[in-house]
Amino acid sequence: MAAAAAVTALVGFSGPAAALPTDQVVRFVPTLVRVPGGCSAIVNAETVPQPQAGHLGVRVKIIQDGQNCQPYRISVRWKNLDTGRENSQSHRVDANGVIEQAPDGVITGFGMGPGPGRVEAKIVATSDTYPQHYDLEQLSGQAWITLNG
Repeated sequence: MAAAAAVTALVGFSGPAAALPTDQVVRFVPTLVRVPGGCSAIVNAETVPQPQAGHLGVRVKIIQDGQNCQPYRISVRWKNLDTGRENSQSHRVDANGVIEQAPDGVITGFGMGPGPGRVEAKIVATSDTYPQHYDLEQLSGQAWITLNG
């Protein structure tokens, strides 16, 4: 699995692109995660063009392996390199590797409006513990996107 993930990581890298409806999709470098309960996961992600300029949508697909997997969270953390603004959006992943409350695996919402500019985004897996979600052991995937205004 690790060798396949490494090949996927090299093939999955893509450079800057815009995220308006007519622009190309940007793929993240895959995220490799040690999931609570003795499992592992490969998290593939790509941008999804949004109808509103300066907003970011990310489609996440999880390939999970192992038994007794426990719930965790997937976050998209971003920083607008031109304005310095940063935020994130997080969703719970159930024991079967399905993202909850993200139709078709697409993460959008309140925390996904970096505004126009160059954006650095990262996929991060965190615990599903309350009140604080600590980062899990992982190699986080990144992407660089240019959002037009």
